[in-house]
Amino acid sequence: MQTAEILVAVNYNFSLQAVEVDMIQLLEQKINFLILHDFNKLISILYRADVHEGKLAQLLAQHKREDAGKLIAALFIQRQMEKMATRHANRTQHPPDSEEEYW
Repeated sequence: MQTAEILVAVNYNFSLQAVEVDMIQLLEQKINFLILHDFNKLISILYRADVHEGKLAQLLAQHKREDAGKLIAALFIQRQMEKMATRHANRTQHPPDSEEEYW
């Protein structure tokens, strides 16, 4: 289920039609394309996805010789997983016994 949710997020945010098998590779390629041809769009996508700017800068600085597309893709997927975990945790909390407890 997690992979399916991540696949939806990747395809939606990066306008891809990836399937589970090639999702990461296509995501990395798309990010590298955006780095070269539409950096503002990439920044906008990462902002909307709530990818932490400080983590991104630190990751890129620590791994200067590595493929930036791979690093950014991994961070994007990690953030999607964090958001799914938060949603799952909030869903599984026991609801209050009455409506009055909501307030």
